[in-house]
Formats: sequence, C-alpha cells, structure tokens
Amino acid sequence: MARKIFAVVLDEPQPKVEERIEKNYARPHRYTDTFYLLAVDQHVSTDDAAIKLGIKGTNRDATGVVFKLNAAYSGFTHKDLWEWLSDAAVA
Repeated sequence: MARKIFAVVLDEPQPKVEERIEKNYARPHRYTDTFYLLAVDQHVSTDDAAIKLGIKGTNRDATGVVFKLNAAYSGFTHKDLWEWLSDAAVA
C-alpha cells in the first residue's frame, strides 16, 4: 500500500516530540534536530499527527507544524534522505 509522507518542522529542538516520533512512527527520518519525515498510512491526517506529537490539541506542549509532502522535492543532500524517501513511497 502506498503511504503518505509528512514533514514535521519544530520551532526549536524538542526532545519530547522526538520521543513521541520514535514511539509512534516506524522508521522516521531525522534530517535535523528540528526536521523529521514520517511515512504514514493513507488514512492518517496532518491533524492526527500534530495531535499525537503534542503540537496541536488540548494537550499541546510543543510548537511546530506538520506538512503533507506531495512527492515533489528536489535538491542536493545526503544520500540517505533520497533512499528513505524512495523506500517510504513503496512501503
């Protein structure tokens, strides 16, 4: 089944959010200490992820934003990012 990819961008490094990412998502990609990529099932919304990570909702205790990527990206960076994106798209 094809998956969606979300980008999580935090306002500053937030260890509690990183712990939640590691606990709730299989094989997340930590690009920097404020930028993560998540592969999620098709039914998961950005709101769902933001609430689960604590950056939205009544239990919010962190700041940041969740974006849904549309499979359009370009640039030059570490090979592991491109490999992760390729693997996540077909997982």
